[in-house]
Amino acid sequence: MGIFLTLIVGLVIWVVLWGTSLMKSFDAFLIGMLLVLLAATAHIARPYLPGGRR
Repeated sequence: MGIFLTLIVGLVIWVVLWGTSLMKSFDAFLIGMLLVLLAATAHIARPYLPGGRR
């Protein structure tokens, strides 16, 4: 669920940055995808960190 919410936030950031002409489309998309990549990495690494077991 956390990765999905991060995807939604990334897409919102993409649309806002692109729509306000602060960045070009691809650059804003890369920022959104960086957020999703970091969320997926945290989700995968969580069980291996101390105190991260479910």
